Amino acid sequence: MVELLKFEYYRIFKSVFWWVMAAAAAIIPVLTVVSVMSVLRMITGDSFDYSDIDLTNANIRFGNWYVISYFYERIPLIIALFVPLFLGRDYKDGFIRNKLTAGHTRFEVFTSAVITQVSVTAVLSIIYILFAIISLLLCPLELNLHKGEMLVRALTLILSLCATTILFTSLSFMIKSRAAAVVLTIVFVFSTNIFAMLATNYSYNHRIIHEYGELYNEAAEKLSYDNVEEFDEDSYFNVGWYIGHPIFVLTNAGLGDELLPSVGITSIMMDEDAFSYTNYVYRKGFTNHILSALFTNNYMTYIIDSKDVNKIDGVEVKVSQVELEYNIKSVCWGAIFYGCGYAIFRKKNIF
Repeated sequence: MVELLKFEYYRIFKSVFWWVMAAAAAIIPVLTVVSVMSVLRMITGDSFDYSDIDLTNANIRFGNWYVISYFYERIPLIIALFVPLFLGRDYKDGFIRNKLTAGHTRFEVFTSAVITQVSVTAVLSIIYILFAIISLLLCPLELNLHKGEMLVRALTLILSLCATTILFTSLSFMIKSRAAAVVLTIVFVFSTNIFAMLATNYSYNHRIIHEYGELYNEAAEKLSYDNVEEFDEDSYFNVGWYIGHPIFVLTNAGLGDELLPSVGITSIMMDEDAFSYTNYVYRKGFTNHILSALFTNNYMTYIIDSKDVNKIDGVEVKVSQVELEYNIKSVCWGAIFYGCGYAIFRKKNIF
């Protein structure tokens, strides 16, 4: 196994693709910081002075997290190309057959590939984070990592990417055609936005909707309008829910939407200031559906107190709890991808 690992790492470091990826991981955070500074300059005018902008610590952390976490958006596409193209050569050039002929077991061949590819993803993520921190230190923006908690949050993203890398590695060993493997991995990356939309839009469960319905109906009883309809709980559980909710519960599809900051509507926004870095996640899917219900009868917006909604268990969730849930799912799915990939590769006809 050690010899296989040495050989794989030697091949990786001799690959031009690796150095291009490493350079991209270092350049992207710098460009991200530059883009943030450009936006600030547009807001304040050409005579940009950072001291003119009154930012709270929560604002500063939000900006830092926006820069640091951006690797979760870009690295998946990189590994979707690198893993199948790199491992696909093993079939084309006969490396797998030679390794088995040399006396290595299929378990050792498969496992060494998983270890090296996962380590590539982890190293690229770390390179990105390091250059993001350096860029933040060198620019007028302040660096505030929330006493290191931000780096712990980044580890959750890295662990999820590692599970995805195991999936790409397994696919590359299942399919001899590099082109077919690349197509599958690329399709997976671009379809994650659809899965994320389904997951976060249906992140609520029956109990949450039932408790919200009680708040709605209590508020409706206080109104003198005759056309106020009772809250229809069943209407919230349709075909989309039966597809999206299992995706939310079982997978990491909602990770990006829940933990990554957005310059539009943030899912981590329990402070009055939307552009803040907090320790709570507000389930976006549930709030979207609440808004839909409220806009059915606009005046209900002024009757239901958002503080009462926040008291419903499961609407406001600590980030630490969310991180634990996603970490567990990453480990479980990584193990599933590894097990399925090895089970198929073990029986695959290499010769």
